[in-house]
Amino acid sequence: MRSVLPRFAKAYVENSNFEIADFKEFLQDGRIEIHLSRIPEKPIECYRCGSPLQARRGKHRMRLEGLPIMGIRVFIFLWREKGDCPKCKKARAERITLVSTETPHLTQDYAWWLGRLCEIAAVSRVAELVNLDETTTWRLDLARMQKMISCYKIPPITRISVDEVYARKKPKHPGENRNARFFTVITDLDTRKVIWVTEGRDEASLDAFFTIIGKTACRKITVVAADQHDDYARSVRKHCPGATLVWDRFHVMQNFEKALNEQRKILHEEFRKNSNLSELTRGKYRFIFLKKDSRRTEEERRHIDEIVKDNDQFLKLELIKERMLTFFDQPDMYQGRRVFHDVGGWILEGGFKELELWSCPQLNVHFLG
Repeated sequence: MRSVLPRFAKAYVENSNFEIADFKEFLQDGRIEIHLSRIPEKPIECYRCGSPLQARRGKHRMRLEGLPIMGIRVFIFLWREKGDCPKCKKARAERITLVSTETPHLTQDYAWWLGRLCEIAAVSRVAELVNLDETTTWRLDLARMQKMISCYKIPPITRISVDEVYARKKPKHPGENRNARFFTVITDLDTRKVIWVTEGRDEASLDAFFTIIGKTACRKITVVAADQHDDYARSVRKHCPGATLVWDRFHVMQNFEKALNEQRKILHEEFRKNSNLSELTRGKYRFIFLKKDSRRTEEERRHIDEIVKDNDQFLKLELIKERMLTFFDQPDMYQGRRVFHDVGGWILEGGFKELELWSCPQLNVHFLG
């Protein structure tokens, strides 16, 4: 054995029952081997309870993969003994500190590094990067997450966001409720971190989260941002009566654009009776009406100008849309109310029934013209 060993090799035997017996470099094959031997006077302990093992029951050879060095794979070889555990009342393998708790084929430092990679990249990409089997990497990541969630505590919260994401597109069994195919995701708006995920997107799913944090924590919640799902609203009002329920920007604008498009269809039918330019308000051109003016091309702007020149209603619809798109850019609540006031007044003035249905009942805001 070489008299001088790399520092990383010595780190594997610190505070352990082993010492380095041999160190081999196979740089052409891109690997390094570290062979360990047992220190006779050191006792062996049960890997489960830590009790000293008594009568020996044999041993088996292990090959562990360690953290790569400059792209070179590192393998550690050792013998793991087995003995009778007086506390567990059965034969147990010995505890080896450098072996990962998630898998017996990797060292602790390598398993931790792979887990950190899986937090920022897909499991398949991590497996490809480190040349490991994808299923092995997935199991390592799953075991690490289960270990983390077992000691997880929900942090103190005052402002949260509630949203749903698809868990699966196809039902598990015939007749499955569509809500069961979603996950409810709760995010802390102050830290912008996900703090809880639960199955389903019905009232019971959000009730479960509020039950876990308790009534005292629920009373401290001042703002809940959610979509326009009625089940979420009922749960929030039941558990957090003092919180302000805020509809998120995406769903507010999504419903606004839907109402805007329905109003465009009505105007198109009226426009078709009185103008030969009606074909310019349907088909592929319908998406132009939903775009912000600053994002339109010169050709699209000329297209809109040609239409509003012959129809005042389309011009009013364009003004309403552009004004509404500035709402979330306002610096304070006062300026935001002014935008709503202008939009509501123009909707009533233009007699746009579809937009009235959007503005008054859905937002629960009554505009004065």
